[in-house]
Amino acid sequence: MDLLYISGLLATAAFAASGVLAALGKHIDLFGAVVVAVVTAVGGGTLRDLILDAPVFWLRDEAWLLVAVVIGCFAFFLRSQLDRYGNALAYLDAMGVALVAAGALQKCIELGLPGLHGVALGVITGIGGGLIRDTLTSRDTLLVSPELYATPIILGLTVQYVTHQWFGLSNIAALFLGGATIFIFRALAIRLDLRMPSRFVNQWSE
Repeated sequence: MDLLYISGLLATAAFAASGVLAALGKHIDLFGAVVVAVVTAVGGGTLRDLILDAPVFWLRDEAWLLVAVVIGCFAFFLRSQLDRYGNALAYLDAMGVALVAAGALQKCIELGLPGLHGVALGVITGIGGGLIRDTLTSRDTLLVSPELYATPIILGLTVQYVTHQWFGLSNIAALFLGGATIFIFRALAIRLDLRMPSRFVNQWSE
């Protein structure tokens, strides 16, 4: 079992738990919560594989769905404890985004795609599951929140690509460096409420 596979399963678990937390406050039963967990967990990777015209990953290995279902159930029954941590959803999302986005870029590198394409697909993959989760639970998506969200992903993926392609860092080392950059930057944005300077933010409102 390689590190890339393990990191993917960790991302699946993080996204599944975030899906259940996003459903808190809704009149949703266990099975509904698990559906949200599964869709959140596999949504980004499914978009990635469809764009790359590759076999959808969770159709070839039942471990992905199994992890999503099990973690979804655990998160549902432990929802009161998890809800005590006010930013648990945001941090779980940050972990999932970091691992999934970095994994998507690594896949693009292995396929020989240009760096810009790889970074773009990494961003799409990273935010895909969360966008679906927030839509299903009628939440304001993190993508359009005032906090830095897409910026840490782009920065981390750029670090990953440059250190691998230009400085010869190994695939796995670059992947975890990129993922760590995304998570740390995103965690700082959550903790310190970091935002883009106002001149780069759309101020228009109805």
